[in-house]
Amino acid sequence: MKNDLMNNLRISQLQNSKIQNDRVKKGENACRNEKALKNGELKNNSFENLLNKKLGKKNGIVFSKHASDRLVHRNINLEEGELKNLANAFDTAEEKGIKNPLIVSDKIICIGNTASRTVVTAMDDMKNKVFTNIDGVINI
Repeated sequence: MKNDLMNNLRISQLQNSKIQNDRVKKGENACRNEKALKNGELKNNSFENLLNKKLGKKNGIVFSKHASDRLVHRNINLEEGELKNLANAFDTAEEKGIKNPLIVSDKIICIGNTASRTVVTAMDDMKNKVFTNIDGVINI
């Protein structure tokens, strides 16, 4: 019985030691990450963020992760002029009170959210497509 009690005490001590070590490691990692963020060493370079930085932010629009994936999957490349036309379409939608526009151009069809100026999804044709939750169409 004494041996069992000693074993249980030792197990408890080991568990407490492990918990303490985990807390120290988490604290060290958090400090390291905070320093890296301050020094600009730690950046979020996901495809969505890179696309938004490169294309969307210049024109006041952003692409959701879903829309970014669709652009890549459907091999849709947008040029500067096309991005400006999309931004202008969002401006028009906002002026007309359209909250969720379907924006149609020669190269891209997309559904957006005017409040966040976000392209929610994108496609290259309208064949056999059903569009729901839109309240206006803008042809650019």
